[in-house]
Amino acid sequence: MRKVKSYTPHWRPGQNDKRKKRTHLRNRVIVISTVAIVLVVLLGVLLLFLPIGKQNRIGYAYVYPTSTTNSVTAQLENEIGLNTPTLFKFYANLCRLDNKLREGRYAVTGKMSSYAILHRLISEGQQPIKVSFSSVRTQKELVEKLTANLQMSTQELESLLANASFCATYGLDTATIRCLFIPDSYEFYWNVKPKALVEKIAGNYQNFWNENRKKKLEEEGLKPSDISIIASIVEEESNKTDEYSRIAGLYINRLRRGMPLQADPTVKFALQNFALKRITSAQTATNSPYNTYRIIGLPPGPIRYPQKSTLEKVLNYESHRFIYMCAKSDLSGYHVFATNYTDHLSNAYRYQRKLDSLQIKAEQ
Repeated sequence: MRKVKSYTPHWRPGQNDKRKKRTHLRNRVIVISTVAIVLVVLLGVLLLFLPIGKQNRIGYAYVYPTSTTNSVTAQLENEIGLNTPTLFKFYANLCRLDNKLREGRYAVTGKMSSYAILHRLISEGQQPIKVSFSSVRTQKELVEKLTANLQMSTQELESLLANASFCATYGLDTATIRCLFIPDSYEFYWNVKPKALVEKIAGNYQNFWNENRKKKLEEEGLKPSDISIIASIVEEESNKTDEYSRIAGLYINRLRRGMPLQADPTVKFALQNFALKRITSAQTATNSPYNTYRIIGLPPGPIRYPQKSTLEKVLNYESHRFIYMCAKSDLSGYHVFATNYTDHLSNAYRYQRKLDSLQIKAEQ
């Protein structure tokens, strides 16, 4: 049998050393690459949690149905001066912000990190806006105050309040719907809808008219809207809260006797001229359902938005026999009351003489 020679690779001096060097180099590259990746990841994580804007800046990001990552980033640049908009957009795209944006108004500061801002936009949600109003006469003023910092337009809210069917859901009409709006502090989200806004305000109204107050109303044969209307006239008549209950009692006496209220503030409201200091006979002849010199009973709705404290004073009015009142001639802001027309004429004469002495004339 023929003998087969085994093959043994030819060995060269230093061959093992080269192989070891290549392996060592490859391992070093792997280690360095791994360390670099880890460092980049750590840096990315670190930057994610570091403040991303100007430290002293505060502002808001407004998200609309058409908003995108780019438009939100542009807002943040304007509001808080983003240091690295590109980095923020990188993180935003990483978490797919475009698909997770929710309509709203979001408070942001320069001290916030990218993570904090993204978390607020995606998960935490918007902060409510505090809305307060007082010393408001007209519905136009009220609507402007309520919507000033909200997404809804004045037209949207005005249109809703002019909707008779909507007002009827609260047992009111387009004039008495104003009774719902009791001055207070309310909180709304920026994108609140008109119906939700009115619903929240109506909740405050319903809480005020609790069972005890409703019982008092029933005893007096009055409605909540009656109290609101009388309270609105009382507030316009005087800035002396300690005589509110007495003035309210006077108007209720007139109502029950079937006498016109003859309240000067209703003439000012009818004319939409609240600066009048002296009311003339020509002005009291103004043809308006709000002119209580011409109509018997209460005007269609309140002539201002009365405070809770005034509603309380009117509900618990002072019981007396006064049916006339006139501003005091000392111009203190208080009134003098009378039970008969003769005494009232004397009081009115003294007041008119005082105005004449100060050359305060009636506007024509």
